Amino acid sequence: MIGDIRMSKLYACIISPDAKGDLLAVANQFAARIEMIEDGVLFDVGGLERLIGKPDQIAQKILGHLKRQKISGNIAVAETVDTAIILARQKKGLNHTVASPDEFAQLPLDGLGITNKAIGIFNELGITNIEQLRQIPHDDLINRYGRDFQTVIDVVEQNDRSFLTPNVKESRVDWSYNLDFPVEDFEQLIFIINHGLDDLLGQIEHLGLSTEQLDITFQLRTSPHVPGSPPEHLRAGRLSKGVTSNAATKTYEIKTSFPTLEKTFWLKLINLRVSLAPPEAAIVSVAVTAHFTKPRPNQKGLYAVSRPEPESLLLTVNKLKKLVGEDNVGVPILLDQRLPEAFALDADKMPEVRTGSGSGSDWVPTPANSSSHGIIAFTYFKPPLRAEVLVRDARLVFIKTRNFSGHVLACSGVWKANSKWWDRSWKTQEWDIEVEDHGVYRLCKVDKEWFLAGEYD
Repeated sequence: MIGDIRMSKLYACIISPDAKGDLLAVANQFAARIEMIEDGVLFDVGGLERLIGKPDQIAQKILGHLKRQKISGNIAVAETVDTAIILARQKKGLNHTVASPDEFAQLPLDGLGITNKAIGIFNELGITNIEQLRQIPHDDLINRYGRDFQTVIDVVEQNDRSFLTPNVKESRVDWSYNLDFPVEDFEQLIFIINHGLDDLLGQIEHLGLSTEQLDITFQLRTSPHVPGSPPEHLRAGRLSKGVTSNAATKTYEIKTSFPTLEKTFWLKLINLRVSLAPPEAAIVSVAVTAHFTKPRPNQKGLYAVSRPEPESLLLTVNKLKKLVGEDNVGVPILLDQRLPEAFALDADKMPEVRTGSGSGSDWVPTPANSSSHGIIAFTYFKPPLRAEVLVRDARLVFIKTRNFSGHVLACSGVWKANSKWWDRSWKTQEWDIEVEDHGVYRLCKVDKEWFLAGEYD
């Protein structure tokens, strides 16, 4: 007969007011499956009996680590998650204490998630601890307090109903390479970067994750500084966004708005970003850091709107930035000011769309921060469209342009066009008008001249 070789279940809990990072360092000495909880850390110590000994010996071993690192905390080791947490929390306020599983039966009821009203009733009946509550027939408790009370019963009976959910994982993976001799041109390093990405992306894929940010760091060759000349890292002028530099290193933060493990895409994007702000000295080493994120779903939906692949769109955007400059390509953002063209370009942002598989609005491209009321867009006329306006009794009555004419059904205004009164005088007056059978427009007047600045869509 083959004996039962299954590993026993055993969990340790540390409740401490100290920094979570210090607790995590202690837990890492004993377990790979770790869950950070609100007031401490919970980790799986099953199987350590053969290495350390009984549960109380494991707890003492953990306590030794806490004392050496001068971390205050209370420890409990038990066969269920709930038991370990409740035991450790009952010692809250005392430093360096170890709770024994034998104490569980004598614990008060206030750590079981029972309402204060129910605890008051139990106390009146002389039921003040877990052992006394366990003696009451379970059916009577469920009939009195409902089916949800089964959760409390499971905790009291130490049934294994709760699970440890690991929430501490590595958030990045690194790769580096030292060159045999300094390299002046980054393109000569593409084959080395290619090898590094093979390693990095392979590790990420093995973990079932993806990445949407790579950090590229170059170690640069330092050279003697010539008196009277600017430092070498400042000679190239203003650095691009997402680029940091000093005399010895240069780092590029390359981000996307979507996760991908497409190596060819990352190579092209890295090459484009580096070419926008090339290193100011020869490169002696290169390091790449990939940050983890959840992978992108492959299924895009049967009725998904056809649009460019995000990889192709981002590469195109970066090629445009290389041609016309970084500040001239981006996503428009509205400014909360009265300006002739109250918007700016965010060069770091990419259009965000919602990809669904259903019908209706699920698959329509929608900005990330849009509301259920929809969005009003505005199209500027280049150049503005001259107009003739009939004003009667201080009301806009009729408008005529070379493209259309019609009665003004409604209008709002008048506003001054420029919020920055200290830059120039407020000469432009503006109205929003609705023209019969045509639409809604922005009407402007400068001195005695009328024109339409644009149309609302």
